[in-house]
Amino acid sequence: MSHPPAELPARAVVPEGGSDAPAPVSRRFITLYVIAYLGLYLAVLTPLLVSLAIRLEDIDPDGKTRSLGLVVGAGTLVSIVAGVVIGVLSDHTTARLGRRRPWIIAGIPVLLAGSVVTGLASSVGMVLVGFVIGQLGLSSIMTGMQALLPDQVPEQQRGKVSGLLGFTAQIAGVAGFQLAEPLKSSGLLLFLVPAALASLALLPVVFLLPDPAVRVAGKDRQSFAAVFRGLTFNPRRHPDLGWTWAGRFLIQLSLMFLSTYQLYFLTDHLGYKLSEVTGLLALSGGIGLLMTSAGAVISGILSDRLLRRKPFIYAAAAAFAVGFAIVATAPSFPQVMIGSQIILLGAGVFGAVDIALVTDVIPNRETEGAKYMSVFGIASALPQSLAPLMAPFILAIGGGDNYTLLFLTAAGVAVAGGLTVRPVRGVR
Repeated sequence: MSHPPAELPARAVVPEGGSDAPAPVSRRFITLYVIAYLGLYLAVLTPLLVSLAIRLEDIDPDGKTRSLGLVVGAGTLVSIVAGVVIGVLSDHTTARLGRRRPWIIAGIPVLLAGSVVTGLASSVGMVLVGFVIGQLGLSSIMTGMQALLPDQVPEQQRGKVSGLLGFTAQIAGVAGFQLAEPLKSSGLLLFLVPAALASLALLPVVFLLPDPAVRVAGKDRQSFAAVFRGLTFNPRRHPDLGWTWAGRFLIQLSLMFLSTYQLYFLTDHLGYKLSEVTGLLALSGGIGLLMTSAGAVISGILSDRLLRRKPFIYAAAAAFAVGFAIVATAPSFPQVMIGSQIILLGAGVFGAVDIALVTDVIPNRETEGAKYMSVFGIASALPQSLAPLMAPFILAIGGGDNYTLLFLTAAGVAVAGGLTVRPVRGVR
């Protein structure tokens, strides 16, 4: 489970053999890592896509839209701050268990506790408290998991691994709807079951995957003040990093407009009953697995073989734009499903190649991998706060319930996100 720490310079990680690049990882490593991510995404996505909307529909039916924005927004802001702080602390962790493993272990009971509080809550305030606790646990786990990619996976395997991770995100989204259908009558199980499955999936990573410890000589140790000065990055000094961050932020913002409000779009705008919606979304997601499989896995492998990332990002943004336009003009669920499939195809392509792109452009990945992966985590998490805050204003234009404008806005945001990769010079 742990390895004797080697005497190394401050924050330096030198793989066995002295090479600056990590050695290729085994199929066993990839399999366990991907399974763990599948469970983790299940705990991340199920509340955002369906559980919170169902819970707040029961607790606050009249103010559910506002309450959803409050809960998701506050929880996400907490996770952003926690993720970056934990990322820096993880880079400086010298425990015998390793740099990443202690944070994964610490996050599991916090996640479970937050799920219990949220599931048993009888007020919006308690839902908020429980969700924030759960987000703290997820931030700790995700920080450690994200850092394992630049720590241990070499460049020639990142597209493949990233493609598989992107695929698991889509599977988790579909599985979340499938879980919610039988569990929606129990608030506790609706939140606890995804968290428990995630915890079980993470155990092989904790016990079986390597995470070498690092010892920092006393003279090289840094003060807390010096450590936390490293929480930010200068996009002018690292422009590739800045443009890649902006691209992920915009793409995720466009997706959050749909994922956060698709349930209310079907019930309030198209007139479907809540009892019908979870089944319809599960059906759409199940069919969409074929699209995301093709998008994520194939694009990840081709990206590695062609040594190109940008064309795949452009293709993903185009798919988003077409899909959102179809959803925006949908009079019924069948057209929504068609548009969603195209969006899922784009999400698969983007999710695979974006992770590889991120690990290609981060500086100092051997010594500050967790910090920069956490910084990129902000680009994924911040839209979870902004979308619920922005959407009510967009929906209110023209008299309210303006979902057409909301999804056309999402299409434009996605196109802008795809174009941000053009100035990136470190990749093709």
